[in-house]
Amino acid sequence: MLRAARRKRYNHSFLNEYCDQLKYLFDRKRAQTSMRALYRQRKVSDHAHHAMLEAEAANRAKSEFLTNVSHELRTPLNAIIGFSEVMSKGMLGPIDNAKYLEYATDISNSGHHLLALINDILDLAKIEAGKLELREEIVDLRAVVNACFAIMKERASLAEVKMKATLPEALPEVLVDELKVKQIIINMLSNAVKFTPRGGHIQVAASIEEGDLVLRIADTGIGIAPEDIQKALDPFTQIDSSLARRYEGTGLGLPLAKRLIELHDGTLAVESALGAGTCVTLTFPGRRLANPRSRAAS
Repeated sequence: MLRAARRKRYNHSFLNEYCDQLKYLFDRKRAQTSMRALYRQRKVSDHAHHAMLEAEAANRAKSEFLTNVSHELRTPLNAIIGFSEVMSKGMLGPIDNAKYLEYATDISNSGHHLLALINDILDLAKIEAGKLELREEIVDLRAVVNACFAIMKERASLAEVKMKATLPEALPEVLVDELKVKQIIINMLSNAVKFTPRGGHIQVAASIEEGDLVLRIADTGIGIAPEDIQKALDPFTQIDSSLARRYEGTGLGLPLAKRLIELHDGTLAVESALGAGTCVTLTFPGRRLANPRSRAAS
């Protein structure tokens, strides 16, 4: 009986020791698995961080390249525009051949178009690099919109598109970079004229909503499919990317306008549907309004 008890204790001790060994092996295996997982996770994290740094470096290189190329192109382009205007206006004497005069005018117009495109690319590159600075001043938005209408009047007339502005006389002034806001509005009006069929119309309206200044530019154009709106807000992206597309352009108008309004702490929103026109809403935050009394009254 005593021998049986000893054997029982021995078996129990052996079983405990065996269990302890198994626990040790399982714990070691679990620790090794955790270490491998941690190593893999760290390796993936390091790879992602490295990829992010490479992407940021590539983006900076792209912005610097665009900036340098834009500057290099602007210098000879200004000369082309200047000399073509001298010829088209006959500053050094009349041009006898009317065809030469027509060509000189076409060169000047094309030069101005290309210069505007280069300036847009340069602005976009500066914004992405964080180097675009605003020259802010108190501005009458009604006067800015009217100035943009004067610039777009001839183009809209040739396209047989009517433009109308509904701007309250009590609209408060706003603290903005006037040239950049003009650039935003002209880009939006240019898109509206381009994509609105003959006989259509463009409506610009402004109001104070919840303390913010809201400017809407709506057209009766071909519109954008809701699923394509985000694509239209990406730089250098064409919704119709085919070489035979009907409408020309680089796809910079909306993306540049969006980034410029965001520099003013504002927002740009697009509402559109195919065949139903497009409405672009620009919102300037209330803190940029220069007349708090008018804002409160609204």
